[in-house]
Amino acid sequence: MVLPCDPSLRLRLIGVAQEIAAPDLLIQNAQIWNAFTGETLTGDIAVCADRIAKVGPWNGPVFEATQVIEADGRVAMPGYIEPHTHPWPFVNPLSLGEAAVCRGTTCLVYDELMLHLAMGAERLLEATRAMSAASLPHIFWVARIASQSRFNGEEVFFSREVIGRILDSDHFIGSAEMTRWSDLLDPSRSPRLLAILEDVRRRGKINDGHFAGASPRRLAALANAGIHSCHEAINSDEVLERLRQGLWVHLRNSSLREDLVALLPALSKTSFHDRLAYTTDGAGENHVATNGLVEHLIGQALGAGVPPNLAYRMATLNPANFLGLGQDIGAIAAGRVANINLLADIGQPMPELVVCRGRLVARNGSLMVPAPSIDFPWKKVYAGCEPAIPVWPPEMFVLPTDAPNPFPAGRLSNAAITRETPAILEACPGGLWPVDGLMLASCDRGANWVCRGVVQNFGAELDALATTYTTSAGVLVLGRSPELMAEALSRLRAMGGGIAVRAGNGTWTDFPLPMAGVHGGEGFTEAASRAKEFQLAFKACGYPHADPKYSLLFLTCDMLPEVRATEAGWIRVKTGEVLYPSERLNPLPSAGNSSFYSLLRTMPLGW
Repeated sequence: MVLPCDPSLRLRLIGVAQEIAAPDLLIQNAQIWNAFTGETLTGDIAVCADRIAKVGPWNGPVFEATQVIEADGRVAMPGYIEPHTHPWPFVNPLSLGEAAVCRGTTCLVYDELMLHLAMGAERLLEATRAMSAASLPHIFWVARIASQSRFNGEEVFFSREVIGRILDSDHFIGSAEMTRWSDLLDPSRSPRLLAILEDVRRRGKINDGHFAGASPRRLAALANAGIHSCHEAINSDEVLERLRQGLWVHLRNSSLREDLVALLPALSKTSFHDRLAYTTDGAGENHVATNGLVEHLIGQALGAGVPPNLAYRMATLNPANFLGLGQDIGAIAAGRVANINLLADIGQPMPELVVCRGRLVARNGSLMVPAPSIDFPWKKVYAGCEPAIPVWPPEMFVLPTDAPNPFPAGRLSNAAITRETPAILEACPGGLWPVDGLMLASCDRGANWVCRGVVQNFGAELDALATTYTTSAGVLVLGRSPELMAEALSRLRAMGGGIAVRAGNGTWTDFPLPMAGVHGGEGFTEAASRAKEFQLAFKACGYPHADPKYSLLFLTCDMLPEVRATEAGWIRVKTGEVLYPSERLNPLPSAGNSSFYSLLRTMPLGW
């Protein structure tokens, strides 16, 4: 894959490189780090439009129109690259890009699952294309080939034809992580998935991976599937096992898992480092505001004694090569896109000045150009993608009398993992209710079914919550009484999507997510402020874990231990056993109906 460069611009670059024409931008007196040799040499950088024409001493013409940046001995580094992240819920793809570019990250790759489920393939392409075009840094996308919560009709929704249409778009760089990786090893489920992965390879694009918990034997099998990478190593031995299989390894450090320090010892155990990169994997807004993004990971690596050449290469040329963009980004060299960070010192990866696509965009952590997220036509782009939030009476949330007692509740051991724990149920009007914990009810985007379950250790002072921020793109409701759950759902419906929370003192706090119920449309500063309010609201409810957004997101997934809410029902993930089935509210459409398949290909999840 390449970033196009018009031949007429190539002609200009050749002229400037020979110093017979003036550049548009000239960075003078920089210490320029070379991503290919590791040298740092004094020189200038001449730029035409968005490309670098020459690196080295400049003796050619400088016109009045030429913008000159005096580097004053600052270190010139290539713009950093984030190869795997998730831009939700308070932040959005544009505002996260704005925060990133202020910190020196000039290229990001986004997962699109929640938007795809919410919008359908055609609207997804329109929205992602518009955001990539408007963004300050480069924004690319990767397409999921399966959900994180299995649903009827999934094979049609993520068909080979649909994924092919998505991947034919230049702003999609490949397929996204396959979190339910066991399907790739199951002959009854893998043929469609393997065909799509091979289609991606034939397009010259990447297949991102997610092999959490996979043994060395399974890693070998998964590498045969055509997957290129994994970001789920949690110790240095797992890094090495993935490298031995020929996988790219993204060293993760995020607000959910801060693993980088435990992963870095792998660097001394391998002679080659060209298949290593960093990822923040969807770090929370507060984490970004406090710590940063890729520049923070470089700083951690430097602090742990990683040589600067390697610490920076894992943020620049390595991920560029992984993405197939090494001829265009990841280095300061002739013909490359002019993504340049000017650092006070090689030991300080937070840039003082950032040039992105040939223009100066940030100084000392602040934008110097208008933020695209402010004027982007969010309402127009997302029109018609609002979630359909049901009107349910209190009795809908009660467990029927045939529910197992004790009930196999999910007790949160951290923000993402539940442990199956017996929960005693007692009689209540219309059915049964948990003595300890919160009742759970979830449904798809069209409220065609309801799954009921019990969750413990979520927050001793949480009375109720309702949200559309779920990995299934449906609705999740938790509560201590049927009436409070119905009220939470009503507040969510009035917002048009988002998160509604009630603390034990009776205080409600609402967090609207007006863009398809998935994210907001504000700038990063406002998003970080709302994320902080969100954290405080859950802290007031006694939430005992790191980041509540992950709990909301993953209670409806089917790939994390141990019990979860899905369309099939309340399931035990490891075995797939349905512990308590969901209740279907609308008839399942006939699979033999061709219009049904057409609907799935083009419409949001939910029939």
